[in-house]
Amino acid sequence: MFNKKQIDDVIKNERKDVAAGIFEQMEKLADAQERQEEFYESASIETLRDLVENGDDEACSYYINKRIHEDQALDWNDIEYLDLAIKNLNYSASLIGAYIYGLRDSRFKDVEKEFFSYAVCEQYTDSDAHKQLDKAYKKNSSLIEEVDKAILSVCLDRWAASTLRGEKYFSFTAQLNSADKSSELPDWKSAYVLEIYLTHENGRESDPEELYIAYIRGKDKDGYIGALCNNLAEILSIIAQKTGLSAGDIYVDGKKYFHYGASVSAKKSVVEDSVKIVSDANLKVNVSDEGRLKSNICSYCGGATDFGGVCSVCGKRQNDQDDGSIVIRKGKNTEALRCTQCGSPIKLEDNCKTAYCSACGTTFAVNGSALTDGVFGLNYENIRADMPEGAQLPSVEFVRASIVEGAITAIMPRNFIVMSDEIRKIKYPVNAPKYIYTTPDTTVNLNINITGALQEKDVFDFGRYMLTALKSAYSTAKFGEAKMIDKPRKVFFIDFITAGMDQSIYNAMFFFSYNGKQGVGSWNCLGKDRWFWAPIFEHAVRTMEFK
Repeated sequence: MFNKKQIDDVIKNERKDVAAGIFEQMEKLADAQERQEEFYESASIETLRDLVENGDDEACSYYINKRIHEDQALDWNDIEYLDLAIKNLNYSASLIGAYIYGLRDSRFKDVEKEFFSYAVCEQYTDSDAHKQLDKAYKKNSSLIEEVDKAILSVCLDRWAASTLRGEKYFSFTAQLNSADKSSELPDWKSAYVLEIYLTHENGRESDPEELYIAYIRGKDKDGYIGALCNNLAEILSIIAQKTGLSAGDIYVDGKKYFHYGASVSAKKSVVEDSVKIVSDANLKVNVSDEGRLKSNICSYCGGATDFGGVCSVCGKRQNDQDDGSIVIRKGKNTEALRCTQCGSPIKLEDNCKTAYCSACGTTFAVNGSALTDGVFGLNYENIRADMPEGAQLPSVEFVRASIVEGAITAIMPRNFIVMSDEIRKIKYPVNAPKYIYTTPDTTVNLNINITGALQEKDVFDFGRYMLTALKSAYSTAKFGEAKMIDKPRKVFFIDFITAGMDQSIYNAMFFFSYNGKQGVGSWNCLGKDRWFWAPIFEHAVRTMEFK
């Protein structure tokens, strides 16, 4: 969930808030893994077999172990299960495979499968497996080299299947670098680590992924590296042809060894995308008991305001300047949910999809976060929400940070980090923005793209066009009122609620011009949390600073 770059950033910059979030997520992951292991250990052979037949490679080792420990002879179906799990690079299955296929008098004795099992374990830095392969290399060099190539091919095929899906990438860069002592690899002096990253069509580089560990076997280091690179070039060229990658390079210890496809212009000096804290930001968040006012009412005379915030009665434009304070309003008692059948208070269920009246038994549907006409009280024309009864302001520390490779400074939570590619692919499976920042639990996000041409004078027209396009694309979404911010520069701001996989999402989009280019950004959070984040998002947009 968290990549090496994120963890290095936490350590280097002593980002304690981020570290706390990472540790919390890792503890949850460890607890889940422990529960899964307990389940496997207590499961029956029949249950484990069913899991294995449905593709659960981790269950395979428990299944085979139970068969052996209960003195049940393995059959060829069991071996097929084991072979498949080993080919999928499962470590536990490979440990068992190395034992079963290495038994001298066993009917399952198979030297090639034995070496393959050891080679899988070696990828998990198993020192005993590495010693076994090194020892066997003198008499079985050709076979072990074939196994090494097969493991490399499986690693790259699995990477391509999981990574080159959805997003459109232009090129790959593969780097073979000598391992160092801190890597904790067995025989690290003979080890090379293969990392690959991709370049998106919009210029964003993916997080580098560590895919394979190569060990120099025998005394001919140059010959072994040459054969390894030739295998790597052959496999990556086939992958590139199948997936539409236009170009690629392979480097060994920083020196280019191989180039594939189209020419790639020399890289310009690029500042690494990150969240660099500039200063603290002490936001003034106040809670008011006055209840929320409709945003389309003139604050001077009470008349109705138009799309641009101008009163149709007195002609005055509403003051939309940000004075640095944020007001979150508690709903009045009269604004509680009321049943339209009997007038009794009703409760919004935990799933946020239904509301129930205990007095007359009527159940109301909830569309996203917008209540249907059957319920009144919280279904305002403005999609901003009040502070729920019994809720407390979350403890969030804010900072002003430099993002978008130093082009923008903006107010954001202190624990914001660059979203990892793993999470990016889940949340944005297609057309992912170039810059995405998030909290460790990924519930609050900011993404920005700077592409195309857009002059400052055309920002509002572009925003109106995008609003029309969004309403067409999200026909079931509930939109708030668009705001045209004039100072310190033109920004078109809109917010709306869309339906997510399991609950609604609150979005605050903004459009701007940066050095003659088109800037599109979006803050988002869970719909149920918008009572707190909506005014924060707008304040962050209004107070953005550009380099």
